[in-house]
Amino acid sequence: MALWLVWFLLGIAFAFLELFLPGFIVLFLSMGCFVTAGALLVLDLSLTQQLLVFMATSIGSLLLFRRWLVRVFRGASSHDSHQEYDDFPLGARVKVLETITPERGGRIQYRGTSWDAVADETIEAGSFVEIERHAHSRHVFYVRKID
Repeated sequence: MALWLVWFLLGIAFAFLELFLPGFIVLFLSMGCFVTAGALLVLDLSLTQQLLVFMATSIGSLLLFRRWLVRVFRGASSHDSHQEYDDFPLGARVKVLETITPERGGRIQYRGTSWDAVADETIEAGSFVEIERHAHSRHVFYVRKID
């Protein structure tokens, strides 16, 4: 079997292994294998030279591309320091499902899900309200009636 094919198949194995291992590191070993396979197609390299090409490209690609590729594949989230979590629905206008009273609260519908809600006034079912903040937990919203 040709040596370039061995490196190429090893690169595919490392790329496949990356799917099962956390850390986003093994992918760069795969890149090193592919570069080494490509180098063997055009150059006659000894085993020592092959290992040097593999190590240099693996470490080099890790140092150069890992931070960028992690951002690409994991995505970036915006951070708003005055909110408890990124997708807080501040100002979202939602429908009241169960009448909200100051004494016992009620239910609203947000993104197709029913949520507990509290308010300082009685708000009838079917009305629309605006989410202002969390009440006493992250699963209970404080709302106000839209005039």
